[in-house]
Amino acid sequence: MAALNSIGTTGRVLLVDDSPIALEAIGSRLQESGLDVVMTTSPREALGLATDGSQPFDLLILDVMMPEMNGHELTRRLRANSRTSNTPILLLTSLDSTDDRVNGLVSGADDFFTKTAPDAEMLARVRSFISLGKMRAQLQAQHEAMARVMREPEAPTPPLARVEIIHHMPVVSERLARALRGSPVGGEFQLTQRSPEQRMLTSDADLLVVSYPIALEGDQPLLKRFGFDEEAPAVLVVDEVESTSRRVLAFDAGADDYLTLQTPMAELAARLGSALRRQRRQRQLRTSRDRAMLVAVTDPLTGLYNRAYFHEALGVEFRRAQRYKHPMSLVLLDLDHFKQVNDTLGHTAGDEALREVSKRLRQTARSTDVVARHGGEEFAMILPETDLEHGLIAAERFRAAVDGAVVRGARGGSRTLTISAGVGCFPVHSTSITELVELTDAALYNAKRMGRNRVCPVSLSQEAPAPASPVAATVPNMGTSGVLERLRRLVAEDLEGPLTATRTAARMLHQASQPGDTLHMLTSQLHQSSEEVRQELLRVMDDLSRAILESGRAGAAPRNEHK
Repeated sequence: MAALNSIGTTGRVLLVDDSPIALEAIGSRLQESGLDVVMTTSPREALGLATDGSQPFDLLILDVMMPEMNGHELTRRLRANSRTSNTPILLLTSLDSTDDRVNGLVSGADDFFTKTAPDAEMLARVRSFISLGKMRAQLQAQHEAMARVMREPEAPTPPLARVEIIHHMPVVSERLARALRGSPVGGEFQLTQRSPEQRMLTSDADLLVVSYPIALEGDQPLLKRFGFDEEAPAVLVVDEVESTSRRVLAFDAGADDYLTLQTPMAELAARLGSALRRQRRQRQLRTSRDRAMLVAVTDPLTGLYNRAYFHEALGVEFRRAQRYKHPMSLVLLDLDHFKQVNDTLGHTAGDEALREVSKRLRQTARSTDVVARHGGEEFAMILPETDLEHGLIAAERFRAAVDGAVVRGARGGSRTLTISAGVGCFPVHSTSITELVELTDAALYNAKRMGRNRVCPVSLSQEAPAPASPVAATVPNMGTSGVLERLRRLVAEDLEGPLTATRTAARMLHQASQPGDTLHMLTSQLHQSSEEVRQELLRVMDDLSRAILESGRAGAAPRNEHK
């Protein structure tokens, strides 16, 4: 299954059943497992919640037999809506007929389970499809971000899907192949058979039909390689006997479906078709994403995402984190002493240093992380579904991956590379994208100030440094310019300076006090006054910078005339 274990199994579920008793029984089991469950007895209300509600769902569970609108019709309407076209749907039924199962899968459902299914089996299937839903939503978000940058249509779908059968019993493999070729969906895929003795490291197939022993047993079970990998084929496990414990193990290992040899062929073909539709849609999204990335959103030197895509993706991921109420971490990294690499080894070595750091960051990041070159020697990383603790762990892993890398100059000489990193987290540090970026950038500056080659989180008492004035950088008198820049840094970003200390103390006391009391009002006034003083000092220095610049130009004119 194309999903990630690290994403976890928390999620938002919509449960629809016209029976209040069944609704409460199933809903309470899902809630006890840690899921956020919205329940309703009305199919029409469910349709509105899913397609027009304030927050999207990771999974939709629909009863089949409902008087107002049955589950099959509700599924078709949900699949016709752009918001829920890719959301996983599980049908809930008290029936156990082949026709009912086939009709549900044909209508667009991903799977179904009976109301009498054991809790462990039901929860395993729910966990599996919630992971699938989150992966689909993230791929869709990345696809949409790419489409906005590229303004190009998505890639066409290949005409035929590819299916491989791998069974430890050749006679069973042959029987499955004959039955699938003769099924109503037999003309929709190319079918091949693979010997179980052939070691499989990769596969070009869209779907693998695999026997249980090959999938989960032995020294190298197939699901250990392909389960929960977004680039891998879908995996349909076929078992000789029905076993709840083996079914649960298969789903928890990343299988897309689990069937037995006693499953009617019509149902087997319908399930195969459903799995292929899911897999081909996911691959289509990935192909479109990758194609766009190569053309428009890749930094040509490092091969990472470029700044334009990073900021588009940051907006998408930030909004997703807000909707789902999940954490998201931001990491800003900077190559230490990069100017010295260019000055001592040359710009070619500098380019090689950037490529080496990029390669190590890319190898260390998860497939769902967004790794970008933010500009110059600075890199930025978006870590979806990641709280502050794990964001710091990831940043330290990135730092360690680069620490000790060596770059050599064309004419001899070498330098060891290190990076410094700042880490910020939504919603711990900020609920604003701009503020989160500024605070994380300030944390990166702190890591530099504290000696480099280290990771610093955003401090709750930390304020983002004000940007340096572009005027001071153009002053011709370098001595005066240096003094002005030092004054500017003291006023704008020196955390030990008295003005900054006053502002920080006032803000902390203001946050700790209760609205309406005297301390709350006084600290608000103190923080506002100190901020006004800081801004006035910055304006005075800007005026002084312009005066010096104009003076320098006036003094240069007579010298030109004298020449």
